[in-house]
Amino acid sequence: MAPLRTSFLIRSVHELLSSNANLVRWGKKDNPTCPLCHGRQTTEHVLNSCKVALSQGRYTLRHNRVLQELAPVMLIRTAKGQSNSPSPSFTIFTTEDGAKKRCGGSNTASTGTQRK
Repeated sequence: MAPLRTSFLIRSVHELLSSNANLVRWGKKDNPTCPLCHGRQTTEHVLNSCKVALSQGRYTLRHNRVLQELAPVMLIRTAKGQSNSPSPSFTIFTTEDGAKKRCGGSNTASTGTQRK
């Protein structure tokens, strides 16, 4: 994973991205509100909770851009998978009570190894 993506993921999980709420907390800004809906602008709010951004289709646009990047790679990998015809792989999960459950069966990147 690219260093910038890793950094973004780590900072988002620990609520360290520069949202208005954090900028106020860090003494860099006076107003913690979202410029679109005037709710408190946190990382979660920016990424998926702003009702105005949702109604304007901004999240759909962002998700579509991600899919535009993924689609060519998926098509290439799918085409390669069809020519090789690998056997289906399964993952065996062991529950806390010791029961085993087999999941999968499609041509995925899973290893088919047992996990606990």
